[in-house]
This record gives sequence, structure tokens and C-alpha cells, in this order.
Amino acid sequence: MDEPRYVIIHGHFYQPPRESPWTGLVGVEPGAAPFANWNERILSECYRANAHAQMMEGHVVHIRNNYESLDFNFGPTLAAWLENHGKVAYRAIRRADELSVKNHDGHGNAIAQSYNHSILPLLTARDREIQVAWGIEDFVYRFGRRPEGIWLPECAVDADTLATVAQAGLRFVILGGDQGRFLNDDTALREAGPFLWRRNGLEVAIFRFDRELAGRISFGEVLSDGAHLAEAIASAAFELPPGAALVIATDGETFGHHKRTGAAELARALAALEEREGLVVTNCAAYLATHSAKGRFEIDAASSWSCPPRSTTSFPRTACWPGSISGR
Repeated sequence: MDEPRYVIIHGHFYQPPRESPWTGLVGVEPGAAPFANWNERILSECYRANAHAQMMEGHVVHIRNNYESLDFNFGPTLAAWLENHGKVAYRAIRRADELSVKNHDGHGNAIAQSYNHSILPLLTARDREIQVAWGIEDFVYRFGRRPEGIWLPECAVDADTLATVAQAGLRFVILGGDQGRFLNDDTALREAGPFLWRRNGLEVAIFRFDRELAGRISFGEVLSDGAHLAEAIASAAFELPPGAALVIATDGETFGHHKRTGAAELARALAALEEREGLVVTNCAAYLATHSAKGRFEIDAASSWSCPPRSTTSFPRTACWPGSISGR
């Protein structure tokens, strides 16, 4: 019997700090009405909605914690705000990771993020090391374990950034498929992943997310119906060889904030996928524990998920980076 295909849906959850440097409080933001500010609005529409996502089956309402099935990261500054102002969601996020650790032989759903949303290839080597180190320490404080992987803000990457990640003892990152070169002619291997980046004895596994499907979720209508979303994901997964993982990555705020019913429809999709024969919903760390990185992947130039690779000699220091896959 063939090995199943695997599905990994990653949500990158982040909002910029909005606190006043003098009071430590978020002020009134009229554009977020009827909520006091955007943090409160997105908390209601997304973070709390995914903690208690509601699905209808006939006349019965089922409630599920979507974080139990998502591979996810929360920016440390956002997590700090949630700890004080979004306690219900914050507890659900931590519980989901604890449960995923038990269900995946010690490999949890949560991964780290560099401490601020700084674009790592634009930093000095020391600043980049500090951002990664602080991100790890914040993760340990919140989840009680060391992270296995890290989310690079905007998927911004170059070879020096991957070296910093490897030196910090992290095992993997998630990138777009066009953010580097695959150095193996085996087509099946090229599709399967994850892939291995190496330099001077350092190595990092690279998961590549499906850009086309992620774009349909963020910008198209596929998230408007959980059943259709599940079918789109399953169809893409079954196009891969047995044992391969389909990775989807998008802003977590897509599920409920950018897409109003996104949390509920994601819950429906996850429930359908988990019941689908031949599919396993998992996370990156658990998959990597049983499927070692293969092939070789090279990063020739700096890039992000919204900017294609450019020559290292002409890499822009300011332009391009603010965009993201969900247009936040």
C-alpha cells in the first residue's frame, strides 16, 4: 500500500506593535470601528475565531480549535499583546501546541519567528543573530520547548540568513518555490521535498509552499467554501508522489480577518481533510522527523515571498519588502 500524501497548512500570524511608547497602550483607531483598535478587531475576527471555529452539521454546531491542525507561528510582539489582552485565544494557541506535541511524537505545530518583523537579509550579521536569538527565547518562554523551525518575516532570505538560522540550531524554514535553485534532476525528488541547503558544514531543511494554491486562498474565492477548499488541497496533494508533503503558507489573518468567514471554512476544510483516505494533516517538524531533507537547494540572491531573487550586487535596501501574499 502506498504511503499517504501529507498536507501542511502554515499560518503566519503577525500584526505590527501599535502600543504607544509612552503609555504602553493601543490608542483608539476609528478605522477599526466598531472595535476600539485594529488589534481588538483582528483578535475577534481571527485569533479568537480560530480558537473556537464553528461548523454546522445539520442542526448541530461543532466547535474546534484550528490551531490544533495548523502549522503556525505568532510574531513575538503580537504574542506579548495576546498574553495580556487576548487571553482566551492565547491559552488556546498554547494548548494546541501542547496537544500537537503529544500527537506528533514531540514535534509541535508552533514554530518561532525572529523577534521583530525585521527583514533579516537587510540587517547586519550581529542584528540578524540577535533577532533570531530573541525569537527563540520568546518561543521557549511561551511554549516551554525549543523551536525546531523559524518563520523568516516576508520569507526574506539569503545565504547569510540561512547560515544564521543553522548556527542557532534551527532545523528548517519555509520559502516560496522560486526562492532558490534545486540541484537535482530527479523530477520526483524535486516535487517531494523538503530540500537541504548547506554551507561550510551548516545545513537547513527548506520546505517550499505551493504559491498557486496559497494565492487562491488569499486572493481568490476558494476559502469561501470549506468543502471546495478541502477538495482543492486534496487534489493538489494527490498530484504529488506518495509520501510527499503539500505545503501551503499564508498570513494567518486570512482566516477570519481578510476573509470574513475564513476561520469557519478553514475548520470545515480541516475536518474534511482529516477524514480523507490517503491524506495526513501534519506539521513541518513532524514530517521532517520521518522524511529527511533530500537533494540540494541553493540560494543565489536575496528574495522574499513577494520579491523574486535579485542580483546580490544590486539588491535594493528599501523597496519591495512590505508586500506579502495576503496583501496586509
